[in-house]
Amino acid sequence: MNKFYFVVSAIYVLCCTAVSVWAQNSDTPKQVSNTYFIKNCFVVTQPGVVLSGQNVIIKDGLISDIGTGYKPPFDAQIILADSMYVYAGFIETYSNTGIAKAENKERVKVQNPGNPPNEQAGIMPQILASDLFKTSDKSVADMRSAGFVITHSAPRGLMLPGQSCIFALGDGQNDKMLIKAVSGQNFQLEANRGVYPSSSIAILAKFRDLYKNAGIVGAHDEKFKLNPAGLSRPDYTKELMSLYPVTVHKMPLYFVAPKTKDIHKALSLRDELGFHLILTEVKQGWHYIDKIKKNNIPVLLSLDLVEEDKKEAKKEDKPIIKKDSVTVKDVKKPEKVEKNIEKENFDAKKEASEKEYLTQASLFEKKGIKFGFSFLNVKQSDIRKNIRRMIENGLSESYALAALTTHPAQILGISHLAGTVEKGKLANLVVTDKPYFDEKSNIKYVFIDGKKYDYTDKSKKPDTKATEAGKYSGVWTYVVEVPGSTQKGKIKISKTNGELKVTVVDDSTPNEEDTASDVNLEGNNLTFNITTDMGQPMKADFDLRFEDKTYTGTVSVGQFGTFPIKGDFESDPKSN
Repeated sequence: MNKFYFVVSAIYVLCCTAVSVWAQNSDTPKQVSNTYFIKNCFVVTQPGVVLSGQNVIIKDGLISDIGTGYKPPFDAQIILADSMYVYAGFIETYSNTGIAKAENKERVKVQNPGNPPNEQAGIMPQILASDLFKTSDKSVADMRSAGFVITHSAPRGLMLPGQSCIFALGDGQNDKMLIKAVSGQNFQLEANRGVYPSSSIAILAKFRDLYKNAGIVGAHDEKFKLNPAGLSRPDYTKELMSLYPVTVHKMPLYFVAPKTKDIHKALSLRDELGFHLILTEVKQGWHYIDKIKKNNIPVLLSLDLVEEDKKEAKKEDKPIIKKDSVTVKDVKKPEKVEKNIEKENFDAKKEASEKEYLTQASLFEKKGIKFGFSFLNVKQSDIRKNIRRMIENGLSESYALAALTTHPAQILGISHLAGTVEKGKLANLVVTDKPYFDEKSNIKYVFIDGKKYDYTDKSKKPDTKATEAGKYSGVWTYVVEVPGSTQKGKIKISKTNGELKVTVVDDSTPNEEDTASDVNLEGNNLTFNITTDMGQPMKADFDLRFEDKTYTGTVSVGQFGTFPIKGDFESDPKSN
């Protein structure tokens, strides 16, 4: 039996019978009112338009009013935002946020590798992201803390992983966060090894076959619905029926095409079949920029940039000075090294290529091509840093902001809901203490559907001493306050090879331990999670904040809510 079962089961049972008032989000205390008055702030209504001295009223999840002469409603929570900046909440135009990575499984032996089952071949266009998306996934909270309020999330997988959906990045029930049930079909040149199709040429050939058959099957179904007389029953193969909307331009195809050759294949396939193409995770799009512009093809540029070269120039040998003498020891001059022309040419080409990579966004801006960003392979902590690198290489701040707000709203067809700060739109906002692209700016608040998430404490710089792995090593008690019950146990933190390991032991089963996953220490804030089996996987997310020899925090258990936890230092870790 899972060791942390007793805590989670207690929460599970109580939450199934308790009133929802017990549920509480870990980012923010329980709300007294859903009406807010953001006082005396700068409002960036859209990229390039900034209004000063504004008051913003949020009510019932919407932007109720914006202006200078408004007074706070009687029931409003007032946020004194002197010199703060209010932006439309940022939008992930393409990502896997909220969708967990599949567990590594042993490869299933296929009897006929030349004609494998569709699941083994990575052909799963019928899969819906809405069936996979979880607001409890750590990536949701991470992106929310970075100012993102909406995500267009696609299933993970191979050639045809499934249909993407649009979600709000709130912490409510999964279905309550759904904004658009189906927003696109997804395609990538990724195959399963050892079965057909296992190469890019084979993948393209298989896609053509599926696409054309989907068109035939779908057209037959349309005729059958109008008048079934004299017609055979349609073939309702789920894979083909899921692709049919792409063949009649009712659904775009998000083609993951990072490299030049991938973009060439995507454009050629689009010319041949005529579907609505959206180029995704583009890293080398400048070679086809004219064709992209001519055909008005939407582009999502990758935020996974080349790493900065951190190598320092080799220091020259310095003379050695004796401590007991002013004489200088002679240093033998290094022998003359002949130039390596081939290496110099390679380095020059590499530098030029990296420059093209970094200036790609500014080139698209100069061509007047609207683009959003793809977040498939970028770390949350690198997002703003990488956008700043694009700005340093010619991209304007206004266009960068547009790629986070208005452009994705247009590409995803949700401009009526998001992308700008306007009266009547959803209250999806980001509040910063300085202009967002300022290196020292911090996110203070995020609003999603009018719900406030407070990051005023998290925006403070952590104690650098506290970031050292092992600072909190030892045995700590824990007490979880569940409505009507108190659960107690131990949390053991140890340092192994420079990394933190966390295990949890319930007092009722002292000889059994749960090992935590996704352990992350930032300053004095430790987060991790534990998964237990309640008939289905149930994840408990821990968020602990340490102060000397004690800590407080929360434990979030899916849709059942968030509960307070506290504890004290008990003993040092046992030596091995």
